[in-house]
Amino acid sequence: MNQSDVKNLETGSFEFSQETEREFRAMQIERIESLMAYCSLNRNQLAKLSGVSKTALYNKLDKDGNASFSQLDIFRLAKAMDLSMVYLLPLSEQERDLVKGSPVPASSIRFVDDMLSARADDIEFLHGVHKAFRQYLAGRK
Repeated sequence: MNQSDVKNLETGSFEFSQETEREFRAMQIERIESLMAYCSLNRNQLAKLSGVSKTALYNKLDKDGNASFSQLDIFRLAKAMDLSMVYLLPLSEQERDLVKGSPVPASSIRFVDDMLSARADDIEFLHGVHKAFRQYLAGRK
């Protein structure tokens, strides 16, 4: 495979070779703003929760501006919204069409990680409890 073949490979997700930095930045702002709406947060609230100054956050969310988010900003915003940092990455149009449902809170992902690292008999026990609970809920309907 030569270099021109590599450039023409369709790689899909998280590849933004056709976008300018300005377009990428606008996509990231759009993504963060949609997550703010999902979390019912305005800019002031997010600034306070994340520790990013209001002025800096407003500048970084200004679509006509030039200020960019640092990795530390993304970390702080994600932590404030209880989301994985991955959720704050921009999405292509194709990815936006594929996304279904709400973001999974980072605390829930940590819970699943903890559960997967548990002993097999503990997992089986909790699975039985969950199954019984679902049956109980179904019986209440």
